[in-house]
Amino acid sequence: MSRVKLAVVGNGMVGHRFIEDLLDKADKDQFEITVFCEEPRIAYDRVHLSSYFSHHTAEELSLVREGFYEKHGVKVLIGERAITINRDEKVIHSNTGRTV
Repeated sequence: MSRVKLAVVGNGMVGHRFIEDLLDKADKDQFEITVFCEEPRIAYDRVHLSSYFSHHTAEELSLVREGFYEKHGVKVLIGERAITINRDEKVIHSNTGRTV
């Protein structure tokens, strides 16, 4: 069975939760997931970001368990923003020139 290619634009709280729920409900190896993450870090808790400056480390604010994306074969493009989506050709172009 070939895997369904899926692109997620954004790796904030909602994007990450979508990926977690999808992987929880999907068959193993059902999807080939690529995530466009414009931020310099993977999903983090933006709600508590202000406490980061005095109480938490960046790792403590992370929403992603260590190794989670790797374990599930999720490819995260850190620092890459989706700039165009061509639905007819089913491709996304990033700010770095990558085409997915």
